[in-house]
Amino acid sequence: MRLSITPMDEAPGVDEDEAGVRGQKAMRLIITDVTEMHGGNYCVAGWKAQGQRMVRPLPNGANWTAGLLQQHGIAPGASIDVTPTGQQHPSAFPHHTEDTLVDQATIQHVNGGPINWFAAGAPLTYGTVSGAFFGHIAHNSIWNNILQGVYVPVGAQVGSLAAVRLPRAAVQFVEEFDKLKAVLNDGNARYKLAVSSLVLKTAWRQGGLAAVQQALPATPQFHIRLGLARAFGNPPDKCYLMVNGIHG
Repeated sequence: MRLSITPMDEAPGVDEDEAGVRGQKAMRLIITDVTEMHGGNYCVAGWKAQGQRMVRPLPNGANWTAGLLQQHGIAPGASIDVTPTGQQHPSAFPHHTEDTLVDQATIQHVNGGPINWFAAGAPLTYGTVSGAFFGHIAHNSIWNNILQGVYVPVGAQVGSLAAVRLPRAAVQFVEEFDKLKAVLNDGNARYKLAVSSLVLKTAWRQGGLAAVQQALPATPQFHIRLGLARAFGNPPDKCYLMVNGIHG
């Protein structure tokens, strides 16, 4: 059974406006993104239904470990309660929009899902990649009419996490320089993006592109999670766009 989503999917006693109560009361998150990082670390993000916004919970200010993921049943569609510390993360925009330091000891698994990704109150989706990031999308080059090196500039006043709703036929996967990439066609442009999704990368390592296809939801429409990598390079002025997950 898929869980319904309503504004009451919030930890008891949490106000819509968290100002002044951070570090005191828990907030409920629907997990939307679980992505691989370097060094055995993972990034987790979730949808705060009552506030209609994305949150990137950072346990004690750090990334998630495999042990933490397993301990708390962290997977897309699951729900957790967690309490912010009230401290500000020193990150720059756009990541500062969602970065939230949380008390690791307060993480509580609520349920394992799944949810209806297209129901009223579900995590927000947009029709185009550019629309999801409010026009801040740029790219390094174009090859075969596909935008390459797609990024949002550091400092852009926009979120670093978003989603688009696209038909299954608008998504393709390719292997490039021993890495998994996705090609998205949103009707306005085609984008080649690195895949960071833990589910999809695990399937790819185990069985190649065929296994990636098998790991996709059996739905005609996809809820495609998009996220920005933290800036790197010299100078570190670009946050490159990645596919953080595909749900349906």
